[in-house]
Amino acid sequence: MSDELYNNLKPLLGPSEEAIILIRPDPDSLSSACALRELFKKNHSGAEIVTYEPIKRLDNRTMVKTLRIPLTPLKEVKLKDFTRFCIVDGQPNQFPDVSVDEWHIIIDHHPPVSGYDAAFKDIRPELGATATIMAEYLFNAEFKIGQKLATSLCYGIITDTDRFQRNMTQDDALAFSSLFPHISYHLLKVIEQTEIPMRQLRFIDTAIHRLHVKSRRAVVHIGAPESADIAVIIADFLLGVSGIEFVAVSCVVPEKLIIIFRSRSTRRDAGKIARLHFSKFGSAGGHSTAARAELPLSELPREVKIYSPESIEDFIKKRLSRPGKKSADQ
Repeated sequence: MSDELYNNLKPLLGPSEEAIILIRPDPDSLSSACALRELFKKNHSGAEIVTYEPIKRLDNRTMVKTLRIPLTPLKEVKLKDFTRFCIVDGQPNQFPDVSVDEWHIIIDHHPPVSGYDAAFKDIRPELGATATIMAEYLFNAEFKIGQKLATSLCYGIITDTDRFQRNMTQDDALAFSSLFPHISYHLLKVIEQTEIPMRQLRFIDTAIHRLHVKSRRAVVHIGAPESADIAVIIADFLLGVSGIEFVAVSCVVPEKLIIIFRSRSTRRDAGKIARLHFSKFGSAGGHSTAARAELPLSELPREVKIYSPESIEDFIKKRLSRPGKKSADQ
């Protein structure tokens, strides 16, 4: 299956193409983009990894610095300079401001969405990480995987499977075990041991003091941090608390309400819940255990007061309590 997919992908890789690999930067997308860039290079083409948004999370910045991953902000590139337009670990609906005539390569492990065409699509929501797919391509291409690339791909699998505890499949395990002999254990430890900045502790304090659990569900708004990444950290932490099976942690970042969902309940699929109850206000979706909603403030109901944590929490609770209908893409 993967060998056939790579044979279908290969004609798009070159020679003499200039590719943009667009990502929302996190360990899985960063490592996957690095792998795709190497495949373009192997086929005598150029490729530039372009970030849709700045990297604010400290461990992601550490990963980029430690592994020397070259990145270019979207605002600094001219789309007309490229001949191939690619997305890894995402799909075009996550990049609403980017308009191209044709998407050429879309590789992702999130549930498929409709509304776009691409010359090549490999969407495998059953996998734990896009890095797993990219590792398969590298092996099929008989590419000699260097230490830094192997380290980044392993870290992508580690983070997106929550250290092999979430959405881990046999394919993910095989990819990781094949990559691991080639990694730098020292570099991996440097990235993994990144500390939480002291200034972020106040948001953890806010979450603990505002925490209210009902029917094993926790909904909490933490305010306006510099990045939504602290909401991810808090959501993961709260899900490990006894008596909590579903978590929704929200925060306000510039012009958006971000909601991070986590679930360890077989009755509460985080991805479906996000799509059913919040997609009408913006982008929303994810996996059964982890999901995210990004809602432009201008799209929220008038009664939601952004300055009021209670108002935002009430809005989220009311949406979560609504009976849902299955959407067309489920």
